[in-house]
Amino acid sequence: MPLRGQLKIQDIHDSQGGAMKLKPCPCCRSKAMFADLIVGKASKKRVRMWQVSCSGCGLSTELDEDKAYTATRWNLRQEYADLKMWVTLLAALLPASIIISLLLGNLMGISLIS
Repeated sequence: MPLRGQLKIQDIHDSQGGAMKLKPCPCCRSKAMFADLIVGKASKKRVRMWQVSCSGCGLSTELDEDKAYTATRWNLRQEYADLKMWVTLLAALLPASIIISLLLGNLMGISLIS
């Protein structure tokens, strides 16, 4: 058993006993590692906390008691990053398309003011 504060790389397993796969880092595409941390005093109840972190850039999840939940949160990061990219792109294109339409309309002699 690791000492308090010592990190240890672990494989995680789903409810059927099979190893759960961690997706690569959404920032740098490096390999993700699973670590556990034992917290608490020796005289009191000790709790094992789990964290997934990137071996390349250091991006990591928050510590959590449920290792399957931590892995799921890590694996969903890429989907959220992709969704955020599309929302940002569309939010930038909408005002740009309105301005381009107004400029083209002005060049063609169409005015919004009567």
